Amino acid sequence: MQEGFSTYETWPFECLRCLLVWEEEYLVRRLSDGHGNDMVVWTREGTPVQPPWSGMSCPSCGCGSVTTFPTGYLGHHAEIVRRAEPAVPVPFTRVPAESASAASGLPAEA
Repeated sequence: MQEGFSTYETWPFECLRCLLVWEEEYLVRRLSDGHGNDMVVWTREGTPVQPPWSGMSCPSCGCGSVTTFPTGYLGHHAEIVRRAEPAVPVPFTRVPAESASAASGLPAEA
């Protein structure tokens, strides 16, 4: 039998590239099986997601350099964007060396 409780947590973020500031709300379920094994499940709109400190990308520019603040730290800022849709990781795509050098006008490295 699992015992546990759920809480809503709002996490503020800032992109270190474009300086966008936004908040995301998570439902956090903390579970225990009664034998000393604990588990934490982070969800957004019913979908399990990574914790806020893991793999967050900017919804504006897609940059992965994002920082978080303590809960409630940015509550008095009017410029915060409250996201309605769940965070979706931006897939990493590798550009072939010949395409990158052609686009930059530099010769390809050997």
